[in-house]
Amino acid sequence: MKEKVEIKTNELTKNLLSRQDYLVTQGNDLAKAFGNLKAFEHKLLDFCFSYVTRDSKLDDTFKAQASDVLKHFGLTDSGTNYTRVIKGFKTLNEETPLYFLVKDEDGSDSVLMTQLFNFIRISKNKTITFKFSEHVAPYVFDLREKYYSFHLSELSRIKSKYTLILMKMYQAQKMGNQKTVTITGEMNDWQDWFLGVDRSSNWTAGRFKQKVLNVAVDELIETLNVTIVLNTIKKGVKVTGYEITINSD
Repeated sequence: MKEKVEIKTNELTKNLLSRQDYLVTQGNDLAKAFGNLKAFEHKLLDFCFSYVTRDSKLDDTFKAQASDVLKHFGLTDSGTNYTRVIKGFKTLNEETPLYFLVKDEDGSDSVLMTQLFNFIRISKNKTITFKFSEHVAPYVFDLREKYYSFHLSELSRIKSKYTLILMKMYQAQKMGNQKTVTITGEMNDWQDWFLGVDRSSNWTAGRFKQKVLNVAVDELIETLNVTIVLNTIKKGVKVTGYEITINSD
């Protein structure tokens, strides 16, 4: 009986991971984790990340004024725009689940299910208070200190969420003054990163390249003044993945 229970538990873990709620194994995975968010929500998330500094502690709570958020987005201080911001934070609270592969005390693998935020509080005086989950905070802080070198002003000019994602992936892979960064993945990987793991169906390779990758590549070239080579990986005539090389020379 015990053997059957262990088999079922292993199968459950496999099925859990195959549902693809984003599995984080290292800091820069967070750059790939939120393909389901829209551009506005990505920028709102980056606004939250911007509050983390080198002096921040893992259990810090951060406060922002709704007026500062509206100013960042170039929005007028109106009830409609305030509601939009609140709905954005509501989405961030509900749509950022993360799975971590961790070790139990006996050394065996287990899956830790958590959220990006410990809490988000909206006060009557339009103060927004938030705290990152204790399990996620080290990864957020790691990214902020080592990888995210762009400024909020740069992010605010980006139009497409796909460009934002590619920009973050580029910065997450880039180490120091490294001039060339190559990002490679299978078709499912790219669609997870850019469309989200909860998408209802896979896009065709042609549609994905035209509507997602080409858009991201063109805008990133214009924004960062880099050169980018997008290679399609094939097995026979079937597209199996992509390789993007970004050069800052």
